[in-house]
Amino acid sequence: MINFFSARALSLGAVFYLSATGASAATLTLNTNELPSDIEAKYGGAIQAQRLTGKYANCTLLYEGGVERGDLQKFHALYGYDGENYHNGLPDGATLCLSSPGGNLYESLVIVDFLREVFADLQTYVADGDMCASACSNLFLSGAHTFEGESYETIAMRAIAPTALLGVHAPRIVLPNDGETYDAEEVAAVYDEAIRDSSHLFAFAQKVDDESTPYLTPYLYARSIETPPHDMYFVDTVGDAIFANVPVTGVSYDVDLNPDLIDTICDNVFLLDDGSFSWAFAPTWKPHPLASISEIYSEFVQILELEAHEYQSEDGPFYTSSLNIEQKNGAIYGYRRGYRTGGAYWAEDCLVRLPSSAQIGAQANFGSARIAWDARDSHPIEVRIGTQHPRSDYAEPEAPHVNSPYDYWNILIQNDENQLHTYPALMLFALGRPLSDLPRITGLNTETEEAAATNDTESDTLTCDDLWFMRNRIFHNNGYCFGSQRGISTFGNDGCFTKSPSLSETDATIMNAIKQTEKDLGC
Repeated sequence: MINFFSARALSLGAVFYLSATGASAATLTLNTNELPSDIEAKYGGAIQAQRLTGKYANCTLLYEGGVERGDLQKFHALYGYDGENYHNGLPDGATLCLSSPGGNLYESLVIVDFLREVFADLQTYVADGDMCASACSNLFLSGAHTFEGESYETIAMRAIAPTALLGVHAPRIVLPNDGETYDAEEVAAVYDEAIRDSSHLFAFAQKVDDESTPYLTPYLYARSIETPPHDMYFVDTVGDAIFANVPVTGVSYDVDLNPDLIDTICDNVFLLDDGSFSWAFAPTWKPHPLASISEIYSEFVQILELEAHEYQSEDGPFYTSSLNIEQKNGAIYGYRRGYRTGGAYWAEDCLVRLPSSAQIGAQANFGSARIAWDARDSHPIEVRIGTQHPRSDYAEPEAPHVNSPYDYWNILIQNDENQLHTYPALMLFALGRPLSDLPRITGLNTETEEAAATNDTESDTLTCDDLWFMRNRIFHNNGYCFGSQRGISTFGNDGCFTKSPSLSETDATIMNAIKQTEKDLGC
């Protein structure tokens, strides 16, 4: 069951909402040892120079203060834009850190358009304790990494720290002086400007990166439109971050391998993606497809209550509701059975597979999210959905494979129509859990950093089974069609297309390291 909800999402809106008029003008600071005078000469005074330290030490640039008209010129100067030509003098993987209460919505969106036009290759980040709200959220969401080759390829790349505040709300109409009387023409002009801003925000919500990932997801766009201008909706729970496609860095994916973990993952899948379950006769069991976490939670509780025996007739039909977990072939398999989704006609079983050779009851590490790339490269959580028909005194006995999550998973693999669903590692935590409550990375040393870079989750206790799994997962991710029973049982051949996969340079390097370790261990 979800561990739900901090009052933070409801109370912080009133506490932290700041209007543009109450915020100081933004400054754009370049993290450098160059003399301020040299930077002023280079960028015409639009950008400041300073060696950033502390939580901003890894920031290439720091944007602080309110978003105001004219801030676009700062970014024009940064990229040497003269109305036609531009250049990017920033290092690869440059990061723009943001600390701003918001301000002029239109200015933020024209900055977003400019950064897209020049393939800015500028990732974004909000540090612990900082806020990026209102207009600033558009700058944050536009963060992207650009690969330059025969053509440009851009992917969304942004992240927040667990105690950062990323907030959105609806555009507002701003009249120059409260309490004054305005004629119809003046009010119409201000209204037209608000409609223009809203249309620009809608256009931003339609934009996707080269992997078809929206910069502003429908979920977060819905939160921004429905939240009044005087309020603020903050992305401050696990569910909000996943729905908004916002990675959370500084998080350690250390979890206990027990039935509660399987229960959490399956409940999360239920809440996140009703498309993988047949929850009802309607297209979705939710109040509406883009409902917020708080809205769908009450519906979630009602559906779970249907599993209780007091809601099932004594003379049937009824459904098996059970939870199980086991370790097999270098992976954890578990299921949560009996989600009531089709009235008296069927229920759904959620099956989970996690890549770990640790034993049941132990703690396993599934990586650590230090930067946005870590969140992308974390071990995916794999889920399949089985269908359970009602039980009664007249029903056929259940097939033996349903007693074992491993056996049940392998039966589902044989069904070509059974879809494999994958989820980010953040799904290891309940969707209602506050981001500020997530376990944090502490004291990473060089050895553990190198292990993380090669996706080693248990580098000091690697076994031959671990290495087999890691090596063949790389093949699987690159379309390899397995011939061995072990390979088919563990990974399946869904979507496979080759016996000779082409590996990237990174995958090839990792593969060579794995093979060398297998040789050293005598596997």
